[in-house]
Amino acid sequence: MDSLLLPACDLLQGLQDTLTKCEIDYKKEIEELGQVALAEERANGRIFDLKEHISALLASQLSSQRPWKPIAENERGLQEIFLNYDPIALREADPDLLEAKLCAIRCGNRRIRKQLRALKQNITTLERIERDFGSLDAFITSDDPDRIATQLSEPGPYKLKEVGYPLALEYMKNVGICAGKPDVHVRRVLGPHRLSFFDHEPDERQAYELIAILASESRCNQTYLDNILWIFCAKDYGEICGAKPRCEICALSGHCRYPMTRMSVSTNGKKEAESGQSCP
Repeated sequence: MDSLLLPACDLLQGLQDTLTKCEIDYKKEIEELGQVALAEERANGRIFDLKEHISALLASQLSSQRPWKPIAENERGLQEIFLNYDPIALREADPDLLEAKLCAIRCGNRRIRKQLRALKQNITTLERIERDFGSLDAFITSDDPDRIATQLSEPGPYKLKEVGYPLALEYMKNVGICAGKPDVHVRRVLGPHRLSFFDHEPDERQAYELIAILASESRCNQTYLDNILWIFCAKDYGEICGAKPRCEICALSGHCRYPMTRMSVSTNGKKEAESGQSCP
């Protein structure tokens, strides 16, 4: 933590201003992601059934280590492939056939084979949670999201296979739990080499806790702040602060440790900024 650190409200405003400057309709993107709306629906009393929890879990797993946009664009196809998320049908489904169909629409990922082979056991675990708590909703609202995500991702009776701490939080967000997901994008932008909210590389729980603090200080929904940070960084969305940040168009660059530009000599001898890209 140092003099570069900016107030939470300025962080949020800078994210919004930069995306607006780049003509990225972040409000529309957040609406299409649907997680903020789901959190509002849960707050208004919506109950999510087992099929919806299975859908939420699979969506979180599909998002692992790959761009999200192609998955979002194949929502209907995924529902058909996953047999309308019916637990009985999915328990008996051939994982190799599911994998082939997912890869045919380019919705696979590096761990898709293992994820699909774990599906039967994961459904059994979700059903066990239902029996123990009366419903999955009763379980995921029985404690702080951090503790529930820990139970779902670490060894114990409710551990879901092929689900780590960030994916457990993503699953919960997909059924309306208000929380942040400390994925690689969020940890990088908040870390010591960018906005330096940490003087060390934050672990997943530290990043989760910081998102909660920043959301509280900026008086916004945690899921909203998580979504806008993700949109700011992610491929096919803002891509402002990805692996190769575009500091020259970022309203937060004055608070960031990353070099604003890197000068190189072009083949014609003129200096040019390596990061000198325009808004998409």
